[in-house]
Amino acid sequence: MMKRTVLFLATFIVVLAIGAQQPSSQKHEVQSGETLYSIARHYEISVAALLQSNPGLQAEHMMAGQTIVIPAQTQETISEPNEPTNSPTQKLKERPKYKTTHEVKRKETVYSVSRLYGISETQLLEANPEIKKNKLKKGTTINIPYTDAENQQYQQELKRLEEEARKALIKKYSTIRVAVILPFALKEENMTQEAQKMTNLYQGFLLAVDSLKQHGCSVEIHAYDELSGFAAIDEILRKPEMKSMQLIVGPVRQANIASVANFAHTNKIAHVVPLSNDINLVNEHPTTFQVNVPYALVYNQVYNRFCIDHKKDNVIFVHMGERDDNVNYLSGFKEFLRGQAIAYNEVNASEFSHIGTMLKPGVRNVLVPSSGSSSAFNTLCNKLETLELTSEYPLQLFGYPEWQTFSGRYETLLTKYNCQFFTAFYSNANKHRTQLFNSRFRRWFQQEQYNGLPRYGELGYDIGAYFIKGLNDFGSALYENLHNYSYLSLQFPFNFEKKNTWSGYQNKSILIVTYRNDGTIAVR
Repeated sequence: MMKRTVLFLATFIVVLAIGAQQPSSQKHEVQSGETLYSIARHYEISVAALLQSNPGLQAEHMMAGQTIVIPAQTQETISEPNEPTNSPTQKLKERPKYKTTHEVKRKETVYSVSRLYGISETQLLEANPEIKKNKLKKGTTINIPYTDAENQQYQQELKRLEEEARKALIKKYSTIRVAVILPFALKEENMTQEAQKMTNLYQGFLLAVDSLKQHGCSVEIHAYDELSGFAAIDEILRKPEMKSMQLIVGPVRQANIASVANFAHTNKIAHVVPLSNDINLVNEHPTTFQVNVPYALVYNQVYNRFCIDHKKDNVIFVHMGERDDNVNYLSGFKEFLRGQAIAYNEVNASEFSHIGTMLKPGVRNVLVPSSGSSSAFNTLCNKLETLELTSEYPLQLFGYPEWQTFSGRYETLLTKYNCQFFTAFYSNANKHRTQLFNSRFRRWFQQEQYNGLPRYGELGYDIGAYFIKGLNDFGSALYENLHNYSYLSLQFPFNFEKKNTWSGYQNKSILIVTYRNDGTIAVR
């Protein structure tokens, strides 16, 4: 049934025109006082070409030290499009270096001339380096620079023109064309677990598309089966319709991601990688979005959030002695606490009787186990039971993303010990929106989602709803509007940020889930 769904929907493919290949480029480090226009003039290219090569670049946010891409000179980039050479805009851009000239009269001095034109003596001398010892010679002609007010007005007008040029480049899409590249394993006789998950992801994506179509979005989907090997992915990328996409979702296999990211960058296509958490994935790929938060970014945010929430609590690290103890995470955790001047204690689970001397009455005692496994959780809870603590010693366990799988077996313990854990994704089965999605999923596809984490159907829905709506609302200006755009996710919250000017976007959003003593669950 699932294979038939994929094959059926993959037939809705339209052959589109092949886009133009982009020329090679170089990089430029912005200097103090430079504008988009001055940089464009220096490289003899148009502001429009400069903006095209730097998605999300905004004149008012350009800073000294920032690195931007300079496209190679082509016939199309030498002059601004559709701008007559005698237009007011062009005349402003061709402003002379100096405001005017002045013929020196008898008894005039540097001071009197600068006062006459409303400039400083320093400005006059800088414009006329040939003047010696501040003396003017009658009959000579000197340059008169613009006043500070005139220069400020000129820069403001240039920024206004650059903003107009940027807005003129924004493309609105009557139809959003999407390529989905996932390992559906259509050639396999039996569907693998991976194929079930990826099919769920695609099905969730289709539900998002259907919802958006009901609100006026026009979407065209092209589905491709991701096979192993570079030749297979290249075969997909060579298809004539690929260059006309506005969005590519996938691939999943790490070996294929760079090829698709390079293709998306070259053809200015938004590219979404659903699952990889490689910290270097978006390097040199400015149109790529990484959905799965890299571990290094997760940990740093966890440390920060923990310190905000628990800076006045009694923190105790419990070493469980398991083979999967998260040594790097805990080492960074302790270092961060020391940097925030937050004290903590440590105890081995094998010597748990010592913990009685570490617990404090009247304050929250937060225990952080070294492992997220179910056996470690069960062991810790059993040891806590032997202490027979009263309400005078409030306890909270702070754990790991794996704890969201404990809700069935250890529901009572999660609630009793006010358990809290961090995660980059969380599916709350009690949430009304999640229940509606699951009901719709069953109705459409006559099945439940694959029983695993993350919930791949919900992941596909979140990706489709976020990116297709963003492209529909903002067109090619999606990148620069990310912080003006919010989406209430089912499972994966999105907070995309660039690592640097030349990189793509990493999701930096994490969730803190807390089981309250009253039986409710708080997610923030």
